[in-house]
Amino acid sequence: MRKGYKRSEAFESNRRKILRTAAALFASKGFEGTSVRNIAEKSGISVPGMFYYFSSKEMILFEIMTSFMDDAYKKMMAIHNSDIDPVEKLNEICKFYVEHYAGHKNELTILVSERKSLDPKHRQICIAKERDYVRALKSLFKDLADRNQLKPINHSVLAFIFFGMVHWTYRWYHPKLKKGIGPNQLGRIFSEVFLRGILHPGAPPNTSSFEERPSLGNKPIP
Repeated sequence: MRKGYKRSEAFESNRRKILRTAAALFASKGFEGTSVRNIAEKSGISVPGMFYYFSSKEMILFEIMTSFMDDAYKKMMAIHNSDIDPVEKLNEICKFYVEHYAGHKNELTILVSERKSLDPKHRQICIAKERDYVRALKSLFKDLADRNQLKPINHSVLAFIFFGMVHWTYRWYHPKLKKGIGPNQLGRIFSEVFLRGILHPGAPPNTSSFEERPSLGNKPIP
């Protein structure tokens, strides 16, 4: 029994290693430019051994993308479903989402640029997950509009502006190059700009008070 438990730990450890290695290679060389042999060599696993963990290179890509999206969605919905004020809720979602995506550049690069490399069935699954994100954000915009706190802007347009702003950071943002601006601070900057742009003047609390609070995305919602 104990022996089986150790084997399970080793199995999961090797899977995580393969996923991390593949994410770095896919982000730097592209999916088509990366071979299974490349991933195996960097992971310290034989090529035949790779297929013990994943049935194909495409399955590795699919798991990187869906695991990353699912983790972010779960945390985002914890904020979305909390009892805090809708304006503060949007602020926390902005900060968390930017921190999460900008802080994982390899995964974000893959998510933005490699959906075309998925097989059609897996591509549709990822598209469905993206629609879940859009629906969640639009429902929050509706709550704000019902309180007369949101400017009269189409909710779908606002959602796509938000995701476009965040996802495009993979092209220019790197915390090692942007001295003094880590993912956490970048999240606060995005939140400040986005909220001031879409909310009626006077709708949000003093946004400077937001910066003093830890992100709810990084801890359980009370």
